[in-house]
Amino acid sequence: MEGVGQLIGSLLESDDSLVDVFLNNLDEHQSFWTDPQNDLDAIFTKIGTLLAGSRTRDRGLKMLVHLLSGCPLELVEDKAQFYMNLCTKVCEQRGPTQTMPLVYKLLQQLIHRSLASNDLHKLLVSNLPKLLESVGPKLSPPVVPSALAFLELAMQHYAGACGPVKSRIEAFLYSLVDSTNPLVRNSTARCLLLLQQIRGGGQHGTLHKRTWEEYYRKLVDTIHHLLNQIFAHTPETFDEEENLECLKLPPIANTVKNPIRKAQLLAIRAINVIAFLDQAIVGAYPVAKPIAPFKALNLILRGLSVSCEAMGKNPLAENIAFGTFLPSIHYGLLEVLDGLVLALGTNMLMYGDSICDLFPKCLRATQTIRSDSEGTKKSFTRLRKKIYESIQLWCEKMRYGSNIELVNEPLLEQIVRDFTPYESEVTLKMGASGNKRLSSRAKRKLQKEQNAATALNQHHSSGSGIAERKEQLLDAGNETLCQAALDCLSGMLQSAGCFIKPITHKLLEEKIVPLCFSLVSHHQQLGLYSDEQVRVALLRAFAALIVNPHHHHCPPPLQYASYIFNALQTTDSSAMVRAVAAELARTMELVVHPWKETLYFPADKSAIKDGLANKEKHPLAMLTVVKQSFFAVHEANGKVLDDSDAFGAVSSSLAEPLDSSSPKDSGDVAASADDAVANESEGEINESLAVTEASDDSIVDDEDILAEFREPRGWIDVSDEEKSNHITTIPDESDCYDAGVIQCSEEDDDDKVEDSAVVAILDSEEESVVKQVGVADDDDVVEILPEVDLVGQEMANGKSGLKHTITSEAADDVTTNGGSPKKAKLSPESCNGTGVAKNIDDIVDEMVAEFVDEP
Repeated sequence: MEGVGQLIGSLLESDDSLVDVFLNNLDEHQSFWTDPQNDLDAIFTKIGTLLAGSRTRDRGLKMLVHLLSGCPLELVEDKAQFYMNLCTKVCEQRGPTQTMPLVYKLLQQLIHRSLASNDLHKLLVSNLPKLLESVGPKLSPPVVPSALAFLELAMQHYAGACGPVKSRIEAFLYSLVDSTNPLVRNSTARCLLLLQQIRGGGQHGTLHKRTWEEYYRKLVDTIHHLLNQIFAHTPETFDEEENLECLKLPPIANTVKNPIRKAQLLAIRAINVIAFLDQAIVGAYPVAKPIAPFKALNLILRGLSVSCEAMGKNPLAENIAFGTFLPSIHYGLLEVLDGLVLALGTNMLMYGDSICDLFPKCLRATQTIRSDSEGTKKSFTRLRKKIYESIQLWCEKMRYGSNIELVNEPLLEQIVRDFTPYESEVTLKMGASGNKRLSSRAKRKLQKEQNAATALNQHHSSGSGIAERKEQLLDAGNETLCQAALDCLSGMLQSAGCFIKPITHKLLEEKIVPLCFSLVSHHQQLGLYSDEQVRVALLRAFAALIVNPHHHHCPPPLQYASYIFNALQTTDSSAMVRAVAAELARTMELVVHPWKETLYFPADKSAIKDGLANKEKHPLAMLTVVKQSFFAVHEANGKVLDDSDAFGAVSSSLAEPLDSSSPKDSGDVAASADDAVANESEGEINESLAVTEASDDSIVDDEDILAEFREPRGWIDVSDEEKSNHITTIPDESDCYDAGVIQCSEEDDDDKVEDSAVVAILDSEEESVVKQVGVADDDDVVEILPEVDLVGQEMANGKSGLKHTITSEAADDVTTNGGSPKKAKLSPESCNGTGVAKNIDDIVDEMVAEFVDEP
């Protein structure tokens, strides 16, 4: 869109809200940079004027951050020195709080653009140490996220330039160890990992491996040290770790008078350092990490062994405060476990028993005790959801070796409890004959209870709005937990469905099938399954229960699947549920009516016949003819042709016959007209040949092809004085067993020995050296030409009874003592083994029979 640049001049004096809206929409018009009406130099000069003033600097920085990523690189290189000086000045003076984030964003844009410019690269290398001096513990909290983003990008692309200020960067990152902002915590974890690789890696990355190993060990020891203080008043099954080598973190403030504040600081630091450990395991690193999984796994087992209930048994104020943060600590430890599984994969199978025993213990420790408050949000929802996700990840990565079937009974008990919706009331009715044998006192008591139950039912079944709202709020807040439990069930069935007992499968069917039918009968879902994500998870769990292997005593419930999925794909209120139901309905159709092993697609014989008849007109065939003609001219002239001379020589090579005489037969007479025709066709390709001169490597260099023309493969010297057998072994690629055998003509019978001379034609795939037995080198050569016409040769020789349909061209010119070359070649009809020429219909039938599997 033309003329956009003319609006920027007026925007420079507008308010900031209009500038933001205009710049966000300008990202869609990248043609702005190629519009000839835009004077980019004038635009960036005006932006520079804004940057020079302290009052208008923020507006100029906003416009520059938006425009710098898409503007031409030459313009950035021209203005980069001015922008760098401005950023350095603002950082040294520690400018206003609202300006510093914009400066760090501008520096990030310059780093991105410097990856394609040597000038910008040199400029940043010389200025980065000075810029990084402004990064320190004294930064205000609003500036810290943008400073961390700039620091991460600088260490990633300019690690060498950051090396001299490593200690300053380390002190700044350690000062953020007590941050409560998740974004700051994650950015600090990435920067600490990058900090281990900014001073060189040594030979084969040995220094990188050593620094990472030390960092990993210090992180684990630091977390153990923090757990020693957190579990100081709680009995543990694990011994306290001693001789720990911790990170040099700043000391925790003295909070003796406020134990709750001390518990908060310790717990938050433990959560943050656990996040650092997780990033150290799964984060990108330039060399292979020497992970010691047992150290981290021992830490995980120790941290998860203490429950909130155990800490609550010692009702100290500090202990209770630690108990409130304990689920977050457990959540972080489970993240570390997931990182180990992702990084090490099946190498964690050696610890499979300990990991599988850990899952049901954690679920039992976070189980909600049954009480009258059921139907409300459950306790430890976030932690239980994370446990289900860890179980699902373990099953997905370990598959049938997960050993999850060893603990499937306690796990399924917790899963079924979490995906079963709460039912508010259960009313039992007794028949009239049930109170016949009761005493009068028992009858009066029973009548009173029935009256009370009737009043309770009337109260709950009334149409008041309060009762309806109470019914709708049942299981509110438990939807995400229910979805995680169903996803975990699907993962367990896919990993260990064949190892679960038949009775367990049957009980799962009795739980899941009624829930699926309730989705069909109740179109307006309330309570636990009102969320569409939960309904999708239920349908996928039902499909996993059907698709995965079952015991033969417990067949899958296929009789219900078709009805449920077909009904939900049209009746459910959610488009997502309808789409998933349609997908699963197609899957169930394939289970009930599987496809055949192969699909039959009848071949179009007429198309194949036309393609074979007109293959010379194909562009690829024409291109190959031109290429080989060029090499023929190259060999004939004995000099190297460049690309401009190659195609100019093609026409002359096609018009003039190629002189293929060798130095050995230079004294012979000129070749006959038939020889000229044969030589002329040497550069062309005959696709019907059974033996070709192309090797398995379809792409070869020009020098290799020229060398192949200078030393032809498959040419065999036969002595005139003593003609013995010349036999080589060739791969049998055709249907003809004796293909390639040349019999001497009757004109040579006078001088031939008792055994007939046999010549084997080498295939180019073999490229082996011809072994001659008892024959000395001689000048006579039997040349095997690329192409000979069978019918023409038979008419010339008057012989049509050759056994293997191999002809010798111009036989009347061949004598036994004249030394002229004898030229023979396999004809296209030699591969059928019958001596009868194949027509194109026979070839098509063979292709169809070979490549098409007819029913």
